[in-house]
Amino acid sequence: MIRRARAEHTPARQRARVAAAVVAMTGIGCLTWPGAAQAAPGPAPASRSDFTNDKFDDLIAGAPQATSAAGQVSILPGGSSGPSATGLKVITQSGSVPGSPEPSDRFGADVAYGDVDGDGLTDLAVGSPGEADSVFKERGNVTVLTGSSQLTEGDYFTTADDDPRNPGKARLGTAVAMGDLTGDGRDDVIGVGLGSAGSGGWLVWRDSATKKATTLRLTFEDLNHVDVAAGDFNGDGYDDVAVTTVDRYGQARAYEYQSAGTAGLTHAMAIQMGAGRSIAAGDINQDGRDDIVIGQPAPAEAAPAYGGTTGGQVTVKLGQAYGLYYRGHTTTFNQTTPTVSGEAVDGDGMGTSVALRDLNGDKTLDIITGLPGKESTVNGVTSADAGSVLLLNLSTTPDGITLQGSTSLSQGTGGIGGGGEPGDNLGTAVTAGDFTGSGTNGLALGAAGENNGDGTIIYRPATGAASFLGKAVAGTPTGSGLGSVLTS
Repeated sequence: MIRRARAEHTPARQRARVAAAVVAMTGIGCLTWPGAAQAAPGPAPASRSDFTNDKFDDLIAGAPQATSAAGQVSILPGGSSGPSATGLKVITQSGSVPGSPEPSDRFGADVAYGDVDGDGLTDLAVGSPGEADSVFKERGNVTVLTGSSQLTEGDYFTTADDDPRNPGKARLGTAVAMGDLTGDGRDDVIGVGLGSAGSGGWLVWRDSATKKATTLRLTFEDLNHVDVAAGDFNGDGYDDVAVTTVDRYGQARAYEYQSAGTAGLTHAMAIQMGAGRSIAAGDINQDGRDDIVIGQPAPAEAAPAYGGTTGGQVTVKLGQAYGLYYRGHTTTFNQTTPTVSGEAVDGDGMGTSVALRDLNGDKTLDIITGLPGKESTVNGVTSADAGSVLLLNLSTTPDGITLQGSTSLSQGTGGIGGGGEPGDNLGTAVTAGDFTGSGTNGLALGAAGENNGDGTIIYRPATGAASFLGKAVAGTPTGSGLGSVLTS
């Protein structure tokens, strides 16, 4: 569930930073606020999922269901043939990694990468929403492991102690992200939680320079789904945060936490667009402001003002000088959109997972989205919930973006061998990266239901046949649902 196509930015884009007048928000739904000019941010943090410093992107696979849901993270290093078991690193809460592996911790529920200490090495953040402490069984936390220790050491943060707002039941770490919120050249870490037992949803961000963690209320209702992404949505040189939520009543809403410069995040504003279950960020049109795409797989969760589509949809919102708040600058794609492959059927789940990458080298980011509930028909055999993935090729226009074409991928098509089986759920998670160091992006597509829940990852290079990276390659136990969490 990677949120930001950070490697797509050119060095000039990454830190063409200038002093910006910013204002401090005072609460959810507020529009404007007085503020002061901030100092220019520092140099760019690391922006690749390259933990071995060999110029190949690595594939990160979270497996929160592994080992009675204690969870683990597998890192499959890139190489000339793509991600593989060569140099595989399996991370659990054992040894020098903070914590201990306990059932239902769900270590690996989400993962993110960046440079938290400014040493040029890629660090890793891992969410554990089931982590308990002596007071709360569902507090959750986020573990940060340093690249300098080869991801064997680090620390963690959770919600504030003695907070009267009851964030101790946050299930923090349901989703995580990294971004330079304060402009000091270090990536800061963001964790969000579903909440439980009437606590509402929560967001905690930690300043990587000071290690101070700030707990902020996200919603007053507990959530069924939450996802988070970081990006500079208003082009002021400081990363902001966007969150998409679905509450326990099935209502979807999105929020933006704009950075207040060196003060980081304060409060949220509602984003005026249809929300959903998944989110990714990146500068789609290369205008110097990051944009977001939100996946909306369940039409009933879309607010009536924005509508939903049978089979699901994805909605792009372009960043503006004011950020993401106001209506407009949105484009929605679904299976009824001209040139989009497939027929929209209830339960397809388009938008269950989303990622942004430049798939054809035209400098415009494209959308990768999973439809894990899609039926698959190969050689006359139809399999329910076999799943598929859509590649939406975008191009820029003077008014925004447009769809150039699409490609549908499933097992047995598009260079992928085999055939879909009932419940494979291809498209559970999707990502892409330059795993071969060739300058082109290959796909990594999760099918968490493959082989009776063992799960697998399908690696499809930019050219050539796809390969299957199963539990033996990724080092996951039986029944781990490999492919449920991917990033690169």
